[in-house]
Amino acid sequence: MKNKFIILLMLVISAGFSSCDDGLEEVNLNPNDPELVPTANIFASATKSYIDFSRNAFNSGRLTQNWVEYWGQTAYADEDRYLYRESSAESIYQNTYLVATDFKSIIDLNTDEATMADAAASGDNDNQIAASRIMLSYMFYELTNFFGDVPYYSYGSDNENFQALAVDEDLNPVFAPQEEIYADILNELRESADMINVNAAVFTSGDNIFGGDAAKWKKFANSLILRVANNLRDVDPTTATSAINAAIQSGVMTSNADNAVQSYETVDLNASPWWRAFIGRTDFAVTAPFINLLKGETGNFGLDPRLFEMAAPISVGIEDVKDDNYTTSDDPADYVGAPYAFRNMNALPSTSYSFMSSKVLRPDYGEVLMEYSEVAFILSEENGFDQANYEEGVRASMEKWGVADADITAFVSTLPAASEENVLNQKYVALYMQPNTAYAMYRRTGYPNVLLVPGDTVDLPQNQVDAQAEGNRIESYTFESGVNGVTDLPFRLRYPQILQTLNGENRAAAAADLGNGDTILSKLFWDVN
Repeated sequence: MKNKFIILLMLVISAGFSSCDDGLEEVNLNPNDPELVPTANIFASATKSYIDFSRNAFNSGRLTQNWVEYWGQTAYADEDRYLYRESSAESIYQNTYLVATDFKSIIDLNTDEATMADAAASGDNDNQIAASRIMLSYMFYELTNFFGDVPYYSYGSDNENFQALAVDEDLNPVFAPQEEIYADILNELRESADMINVNAAVFTSGDNIFGGDAAKWKKFANSLILRVANNLRDVDPTTATSAINAAIQSGVMTSNADNAVQSYETVDLNASPWWRAFIGRTDFAVTAPFINLLKGETGNFGLDPRLFEMAAPISVGIEDVKDDNYTTSDDPADYVGAPYAFRNMNALPSTSYSFMSSKVLRPDYGEVLMEYSEVAFILSEENGFDQANYEEGVRASMEKWGVADADITAFVSTLPAASEENVLNQKYVALYMQPNTAYAMYRRTGYPNVLLVPGDTVDLPQNQVDAQAEGNRIESYTFESGVNGVTDLPFRLRYPQILQTLNGENRAAAAADLGNGDTILSKLFWDVN
């Protein structure tokens, strides 16, 4: 009897669904859920998502922020010694494509006749397309600089090698050659800058980089051309100079007011990735190589007043840094860097080295995508390491960090003459907290020439020797790479292992084109240093 009741009930339910089927679509519509998400909302989410994962504790802190020795780890030194986590490479690779689909969706919504009018409610159609192309160029530039050949998407090219993001057509895109990616990025940025209407808003809301200012987006695109083209200087100087000249003519950044900065909020949920990384943790500190350069103990410069803006005195604990509850010392002796790649870091108390300053470790710290000082340093290099551009780059960086005008004037007046070494070492200081760009510069040029490399021996400062337990004190150590055969910074990241399953044939073809296979010992095409 019970079974018959269940069968009858099911028949009744089925009949009900059959008779009401025509009305189900209306019933299931959420009247509070918009059919079309505003493109401004997509853009705000995409830029934040990209900066969040690319600048976080694992994909930056335990990778390039670490490798270019701005910061080091306070508990262990595996990543310092190039034993990076597979999850970091996988996150950088996969999340780049996930966010790229958001920017492509903005382009699609602004080019589809059925949705263009709705998209225009968020800003000028062409300007939205241009801003999305600029961000895609930025992302793919960083991605190819990490891995080499990668699947690539282009809005303006029909190159058959550019198959990324076409998920409806091919789930196994080929890996486009690095050289072709670079050429197309330069074209995308040139076309994007030319596409922008400076008399119309890019986005009426949701632009947390420039607040919808089209003129600044145009300058950003042209300035990025300088960055990308400069990386080609040693392999294709004609293309590099031509692209740089066209960008200058079109208009690049001219002051810190033009800096491209992703803004964050003071609440933890929407705080900067570095702030979130330090909630309940103290994993990183400023390294000795960087502190020593700022103190004038290495390099060709004297005491750099940015030391007091970029780092905290050793007497200041992490909670006081986070609360901005300390007095800045102008005595360089109060600043000591954490030993880099020191395998006994656990033996050192945090009172023996400097954390980053409160200007960095704050919830609303703005993550810089590009700034004016970098433009000035690129122009110095383009002009044969010009003195005026070099001084302007230093001055702009100091102004951004809040150094007093008198201290800026004094430091700039004593700068050694512009040369490749001096200009690029100063550019390295200015790129503090922009480690991916510094990492590319080092691979291309070998500068800064103040970094520790495997085989170097370090004498610990006396305060760190004394801080260790008596009877187990280490006075010096040698930087030992964790990867056999590595005597310098890694030249690239290995392709994520998951690609061997998801896109194995194309990944194998890309790896076969690398000089030393899919290892960190394979140089990218522009790295001929």
